[in-house]
Amino acid sequence: RGRPLSAATPPRPAPSRGRDASSPPRDATPPPTPPPMSSTARVVSAAAPSTGRSSSTATSSSSSSRRGGSTIARAVQPPSSTANKTSIAAEIVGAVLKFPPLWEAASKGAKEKMIKRAGDLGVDWQREVESLRCATDWEKALADATDDAVLASTPAYYKTSFHAYPEGNLGWAPAHEVEVAAVAVHAVTFSDDGKTLDANGDEMLRRGYHDAQALGMDAIGGPDVRANSIRTIVDVGCSSGLSTRELVRAFPDATRVVGIDLSPHFIAVARHALATRRDGDPPGWGVGIGVDVDGDGGDDHGGNKVSFAHAAGERLPFEDGSVDLVSSCLVFHELPSDAAAAVIRALRPGGYFTMMDMDPTAPAFERIANNVFAFTAFKSTEPYLEQYASLDVQDVVRAAGFEARVETLPSSPRHRTIVARKPCA
Repeated sequence: RGRPLSAATPPRPAPSRGRDASSPPRDATPPPTPPPMSSTARVVSAAAPSTGRSSSTATSSSSSSRRGGSTIARAVQPPSSTANKTSIAAEIVGAVLKFPPLWEAASKGAKEKMIKRAGDLGVDWQREVESLRCATDWEKALADATDDAVLASTPAYYKTSFHAYPEGNLGWAPAHEVEVAAVAVHAVTFSDDGKTLDANGDEMLRRGYHDAQALGMDAIGGPDVRANSIRTIVDVGCSSGLSTRELVRAFPDATRVVGIDLSPHFIAVARHALATRRDGDPPGWGVGIGVDVDGDGGDDHGGNKVSFAHAAGERLPFEDGSVDLVSSCLVFHELPSDAAAAVIRALRPGGYFTMMDMDPTAPAFERIANNVFAFTAFKSTEPYLEQYASLDVQDVVRAAGFEARVETLPSSPRHRTIVARKPCA
């Protein structure tokens, strides 16, 4: 999927998103060995893990706020040993998954479980995917979506196998399956036992992100900041456009929303989704919906408020200081360490960076870390999981040049949202 800021991973795969959604391979090709961790990554990974709950200004208080029908609780949690447990489990599982037959078995099992779960939800995985495969001339769509210069400079880490696809995100299978996979994977997100299914889990998770995002931005900049100052938005690691669509819904006054991804396959699918309106799409979502930003009566963005571009998160194709909000949804756990500079460069003074991803300190995450079988299945689809679990995201954000106050809020029982602002001067 694209990628913004992480400083504790070896170069990691990028976007897609919902990127929490994973799927195993369709053939027997073993996954390439992940690239070695850089010296910077080793240093950051060795740092004490963040509690993942408190902002720089919080101490021990908690409160809650209701927006859009969901309740976001803000609470400071005690430090967790999850990172250490995850590290130990990762060593064991990493050794196991070096054997191709075992990796293939783990990833195949994960894929079969997702397809079964989709069926339990009343979703016919194969029919949905096949319908999308036959929807258009995908090779032409791919040619139109591909930026040859970006493709030629695709970093090696992005060409590796992850999400259990041998081709990573550079193929049609991950691009065509990501939306149905997101429904299946997130169906248990709000389940207390991790087993009860809710077909609305993915929708609730994305709504939870924007509820928490609103709380964090209000806390830092005041209640009017989102309506009065957010006009240009970049969605890094947009995948098939699921996260971009929800940004359009959350920021109806925005005049330009651009989704970027390193996979031209995902960009092709996102553009197809933009051109094929469906029930429930937010106002402003669609082809030919232009915006007159300067008031001269003409469209200022080529006919579309929303667009998608083949680009890398560490090389954002925007002028310095031209973006009001950079968002990253379910991508951070896959990203490289050099995107932070690109994000803060593109943001205007006072602009915001927000992200939502897994919360390594959450009890649901700890249950997986403490179960070697569950962790093996998870690790087969998320090869950089342990680096992310040990990363102090707040410190990474501050080190990139953002303000010291960084808001961290839960967006689901398994996910957290982080909000940071670029200094005004």
